[in-house]
Amino acid sequence: MKKQAVNSPFLKKILDLIILFSMGVTKLTKRMFISTLLVSSALISTSIQAQQNILLDANGVPLSNDMLLLLSSGAEKFDQRNKPSKTVSKLSIDSGSKNKIAEPTKSNIKLIKRPKRPSNPLLEEEMLDAMKAGKIQRVKQLLRAGVSPSFKNYKGETPLGIAVSRGWASMVISLLENGADINEKGARGVTLLHVASSKGLTDVAKVLVKGGLSPSKKTDKNWTPLHVAARYNHWQLVQYYVSEGVDPDIRNSDGQTALGLARHLRHQGIIKILSRVTRRSSLDFAEMNLLKKKSKKRRKKSKKRK
Repeated sequence: MKKQAVNSPFLKKILDLIILFSMGVTKLTKRMFISTLLVSSALISTSIQAQQNILLDANGVPLSNDMLLLLSSGAEKFDQRNKPSKTVSKLSIDSGSKNKIAEPTKSNIKLIKRPKRPSNPLLEEEMLDAMKAGKIQRVKQLLRAGVSPSFKNYKGETPLGIAVSRGWASMVISLLENGADINEKGARGVTLLHVASSKGLTDVAKVLVKGGLSPSKKTDKNWTPLHVAARYNHWQLVQYYVSEGVDPDIRNSDGQTALGLARHLRHQGIIKILSRVTRRSSLDFAEMNLLKKKSKKRRKKSKKRK
C-alpha cells in the first residue's frame, strides 16, 4: 500500500517528533517535547480558523482574487452611497445661466452675515444668578456670548449693582464695556455711587466716575455721595470727591452739610479735610437748622409724655 502524503507541514513535524520520541533517538527532554506539541497545536488552530474565513462559491470552491477585488470595490461604492455627503449644496457660477452648476470653491462661496440675535431672558437671569454666586468665569462667558447685562429681577437687583456692592472693580469695568446701565437707580433715588460711598469702595467709585457717573448726583433727600462718605467715615472717598470738585456746601433735605454730619458723628479725620473747604456761613446755617429741629422734637416728646 502506498503511504498517503501529509499536506500540512505542522502535522509532519508532529509526526516526526512522535516517531523520534518512540524510538528513543531524540535528545529532547519530556518537557520540551510537550511544549513543542502545545505550540504546534496552537498554530494549527489558527490556520484552521483562517481557512474557515475564506469565502466560497456555490460549489464550495474558494473564490479567486479577482472576484474578491470586485466584491471589495462594490462594497466601498455601496458605503459611499449610504454615507451623508459633507459637501455644501452646489452653487451656480454664472448668475445669468441657471443650468450651469459647479462644485463650491473658496472663490464662489459667500458667507451670509446674520443679524445679531436678541438676548435670551433665561441667560440674562443665569448671569444674575452667577453674579450672586460669585461665578465670575461664567459671567464672562455669557458676556462673550452677547448676553445683555441689563437684566433686573423683581427685587431690583442687576449684575452691575451686585458687582458694585461687592467691590468687584474689574467686573464693573467689563459690565460697563458690555452695555450695562451706569445711571440705574435704586429705592429713593440711590445711585451706584451712593452704594459704593456707603461701603468705602474707593476703586469702584473711581471706575464709576470715570465711566460718566456724576459725583454730585443727589438722592430724593438731596444726599450727595460726599454726604454718604462723610456719614460712614470714609475719609479717602471724601478726599477724592473734594478733588473731583464736589461742592462741600451742598445741604441735604435736613439742612446738613457733609462737615455738619462729620461733626455730629465726631469723625475727626473728615472734619479736618472738610473744614478747609467748607464755608463758615453754610456750616452755621446747617447747624442752626439741626438745633432747631432737635429742639422741636424734644418739645413734642415732652408734650406727649405729659
